[in-house]
Amino acid sequence: MKQHRIYLIILFSTIISFILFEIYKPKPTDWTPTFSNKDKIPYGCELLYKILPDIFPNQKISDEKMPIFSKKNKTKLPPQSNYLYIFRYFRADSSSLIKLLDYVKKGNAVFIASENFFGLDDTLHFRTSYVQNLALNDSVSINFVNPTIRKLSDYKYQKQSADTYFEINDSAKSKNSFTVLGKNNKGFPNFIQVTFGKGTFFLNTVPMAFSNFYMVKNDNSDYVFKALSYLPEKPTFWDEYVNVISIGKSVKNISKSREVRGEEDVEESPFKFIVSQPALKWAYFITITAVLIYLIFEGKRRQRVIPTIKFTQNTSLQFVETIGSLYHNQKDHKSIAEKKITHLLAYIRTKFYLKTTEIDQEFRNELSYKSGMSTQEINDLFEYISFVQNNEYIAENQLVTLNEQVENFYKNV
Repeated sequence: MKQHRIYLIILFSTIISFILFEIYKPKPTDWTPTFSNKDKIPYGCELLYKILPDIFPNQKISDEKMPIFSKKNKTKLPPQSNYLYIFRYFRADSSSLIKLLDYVKKGNAVFIASENFFGLDDTLHFRTSYVQNLALNDSVSINFVNPTIRKLSDYKYQKQSADTYFEINDSAKSKNSFTVLGKNNKGFPNFIQVTFGKGTFFLNTVPMAFSNFYMVKNDNSDYVFKALSYLPEKPTFWDEYVNVISIGKSVKNISKSREVRGEEDVEESPFKFIVSQPALKWAYFITITAVLIYLIFEGKRRQRVIPTIKFTQNTSLQFVETIGSLYHNQKDHKSIAEKKITHLLAYIRTKFYLKTTEIDQEFRNELSYKSGMSTQEINDLFEYISFVQNNEYIAENQLVTLNEQVENFYKNV
């Protein structure tokens, strides 16, 4: 019992040590691109949201608690306002898209920075593509077209952060008023203005440029100020929600920030919550491992040691040697020769499936054929066997000769 107590103390000490280590160890940098105005991580947008009052002075900056264009939100946006959306992709269901288009038709401005525009691209007749033949470490630079705000040196970004651009065909240009506001170093448009009704869409394919990481890198914040300066100074609504495809391919609204998602955003079981927390996850798996180890080593029924039972030795060889010595000492060469012959005939019956009741020439020819020995060698062997069998007494040298011929037969078959 005292030994069990020591094991338990060591076990719980190890578990507590691991838990404390996981709790107090430095947290790794979270590189998840949330683009949330509540996230301070590299690809969050807290910094951008904080400087919006400087870009739109004396204007109300709103962070809606519900998706602005969702079915549940009964609040209507006031006329003469801006709508700001930044995420890796833009997706809207049919009802949300109708509300958004109606909002722009009435004379409002929408700024969307995204790499994909699901639904909106078909409506406005454009599509997005990616710059090809770029190495992983290559950079892409972007700039404005307007010479009054164009920077002498381009704004540089990593390839995967700024390699998306717009493709607009001529028929689309005739249907809508497209204006290219910015391009990348390959000459492809990445920032456009689309007039729709009385309002305007400002579409940008570089959402990473508005993240915390690039806002503080070099002078890339200058790009953000100039891009957003195209929006009129009006009340601005920041959309903190993103549409995702849930089970059944229906569109669901969730918060960009994983830290503030409520129960209606994410359905989590207690187990999912445990594995989502590093300390709890380690504690859970260590406990499971400890229980398994205990069951393996301590779950067995204790009993006295079972004595080892020695196997019975095979004394057949010793018996044969004893019998052979007995015959040899009595000089009974005839008996030894007969047993040698009997063993040989039994061997022939077992290996070659031949009857040994009658040793005639047909038997010898068939044995020669099956054994591969010549007929002469077989005849010599059985003639000598016949000689031994027909004599009542044989000398020691004759027994040796018989043994040599029999062993020669064993060796050659």
